[in-house]
Amino acid sequence: MPEQRDRFVTANRLRLHLLEWGDHGPVLLMLHGFLEHAHAWDWVAPTLADAGYHVFALDWRGHGDSEWIGAGGYYHFVDYVADLAALTRQLGERVILVAHSMGGGAAVLYAGTEPERVSALVSVEGLGLPDIDPHAVLDRVVGWLYDLERVAARPQASVSPDVAVARMRERFPHFSEAVARHLVTHGLYRVGDEWRWKFDPLHQTRSPLPMPVACVRAFWPRVACPVLYVEGADSVLRLSEADIEERLTALRAERITIAAAGHHPHLEQPEAFAEAVTTFLARRGVDSRRTVT
Repeated sequence: MPEQRDRFVTANRLRLHLLEWGDHGPVLLMLHGFLEHAHAWDWVAPTLADAGYHVFALDWRGHGDSEWIGAGGYYHFVDYVADLAALTRQLGERVILVAHSMGGGAAVLYAGTEPERVSALVSVEGLGLPDIDPHAVLDRVVGWLYDLERVAARPQASVSPDVAVARMRERFPHFSEAVARHLVTHGLYRVGDEWRWKFDPLHQTRSPLPMPVACVRAFWPRVACPVLYVEGADSVLRLSEADIEERLTALRAERITIAAAGHHPHLEQPEAFAEAVTTFLARRGVDSRRTVT
């Protein structure tokens, strides 16, 4: 089994944390979802490294062990795209992206922005957000200002690890006890006698300026690499079927459904997920026997 290593890089002026498995082969970068962290890929990454890929898993800005943005900053969605652009140039100029939920939405935007730098994309229930009414932006900005004031006025909440595990399993009933505890263990840090989540509380404010689908549509046909969309058969968090079909058609994507899985197939059925990814990459000519240039 490949050894897991920690790695820190400076990308887009932030110190970002990655986990790394292997030391040769095509670079495969894994991107976690909202309020999660790189250790969400711990069950899948070693298998992909064994298959011949040089695997990295990123802690997004303000998540896990990556740096939070500075005072006065915010986490706008295009910031994640800029982070990917800077990180890709450091990891090998061209990458395979395997991305979940929020990470998948950012990966799609990046693959459409710099298509020459992405050799394949696996999106796990992550194709971007539902559309918004442009007339709702005013209300969102008003709500955002309220949220910023609320976060600034209260100390960061503490949480018991056992309570966090129970809440996680309640929200995601397909999670085993081991999976939930693993995510909580790597998602908390200790301050005296208290435990706090590693993610920046600013992530719990509403985004003031989400991108309407009318704008995002321009990115989809620019994605030039093979795309696989992976979903859990029992998921209730994905987009509507009409939204999924529109985006997969524009992306010319394949689609696979993993049985007995919800929103996190890579955590709930890791063996089936890893097999789906390696089979797809081999069949589309982006496997570990070829050098990705």
